[in-house]
Amino acid sequence: MTDDIGRISLTLPSEMIGRLDGIVDDWEYDSRSEAVRDSLRDFFGTYEWETGGDGPFHGTIVVVHDHHVDGLADDLQTIQHEMADVITSVQHIHLSQDTCMETLVVTGPGSEITDLANRLRALSGVQQVKAIVVDEQH
Repeated sequence: MTDDIGRISLTLPSEMIGRLDGIVDDWEYDSRSEAVRDSLRDFFGTYEWETGGDGPFHGTIVVVHDHHVDGLADDLQTIQHEMADVITSVQHIHLSQDTCMETLVVTGPGSEITDLANRLRALSGVQQVKAIVVDEQH
């Protein structure tokens, strides 16, 4: 091991060890340690975003909505224009005759990304909003 890598010991229930080993094999990690490091990078990024870290943060917000709700398309577009400093790209996908999905690529402070996700959740006809945000430092 190099000087910039430390060693820790984890105590886990046997079922968690079995699940971890299965994921290590399935996702072809080199070791348990690499899988845990990968998980911790995600954990640290989520922590920074959710506790108001400065960022900048990058990610996507996925919005699933009912295509037939009157005025929803206009409301979505209005919010997207108002938040153009955070949104870098939008993709619209037709999932079915009634349901659409929009994927918004975002970059900016965590508080602005959270505000955007919350504004989208509040719209009538929006069925689901998922935000995936990463911190470029990890």
